[in-house]
Amino acid sequence: MIIPALDVLQQQIVRLYQGKYDTAQFYPFDLAQRLMEYQNQGAKKLHLVDLEGARDPDKKQWRQIQQATAALTVGYQVGGGIRSREDVAQWLEAGAAQVVIGSKAVNEKQEVASWINQFGAQHFVIALDVNKTEQGWMPATHGWLQSGDVSLFELVDFYAQLGVIDFLCTDISKDGTMTGPSFALYEQLHAHNPALKVQASGGVSSLEDIRRLKEIGTQGVILGKSLLDGAFTVEEALACYQNA
Repeated sequence: MIIPALDVLQQQIVRLYQGKYDTAQFYPFDLAQRLMEYQNQGAKKLHLVDLEGARDPDKKQWRQIQQATAALTVGYQVGGGIRSREDVAQWLEAGAAQVVIGSKAVNEKQEVASWINQFGAQHFVIALDVNKTEQGWMPATHGWLQSGDVSLFELVDFYAQLGVIDFLCTDISKDGTMTGPSFALYEQLHAHNPALKVQASGGVSSLEDIRRLKEIGTQGVILGKSLLDGAFTVEEALACYQNA
């Protein structure tokens, strides 16, 4: 599946380089209009991130994002600043198909497990953004400003046992770089548990990248900067993925 993505910061569409807020590149696109364009071009699922909320939950941009998604007829997943049971409920009631849980999923597993049990595993995407270290793939949290102490595969196993099959994994060194995704990361995740629906994110810059990700078993490809910069269109990405 091809999943166009839009990140929102200071109420504008933005892309970061390797998750660093001081590298923000702002785009002069209207959020609602851009989402509708992606839907009209054939996308069956969209991805939204409140970067302001991810950095500071007191500065959530949820009202703006919910207004921009109100007219959509395709499903969307949303993350950024989701810190409580009430936050999860608010997004699901607002029409989100799934909520994306990042930092909390790393640091407060039992609390997130209780949400999954209450709302249903199908409504959750666990976002594990990782750095390659001597200890292996290790997650970062809080807008990638802090480091977790549990490995990627331990976390995947924990949530898979709860029924979650949707995981969004990003190699932080690749994010926003347009230098190609971390194929090794997705190969290892697929080998670890082929039943998972892993969404690849970060670095996708060409249709060849999409083809390779499909071939190694990746179930979703998040496209952010590549679409905003016009490297290819949603239609071209969909055709590539379907024919790979």
